[in-house]
Amino acid sequence: MREVVPAGRLRRALTEPLLPVPVLALLAVAAAALDATVLCWAAVGALAGFSLSGSV
Repeated sequence: MREVVPAGRLRRALTEPLLPVPVLALLAVAAAALDATVLCWAAVGALAGFSLSGSV
């Protein structure tokens, strides 16, 4: 039987910036290096939205 995870722990795990922030930053840098302007700005916008959402 599966263990039930309390909502607080689950929410904390989903909003932990440890993984999404570096991944989005690497995506932005890689897109800029490949001259993929739209993808680069999309990644930068995702980083801004993530930081403005109060998750960080």
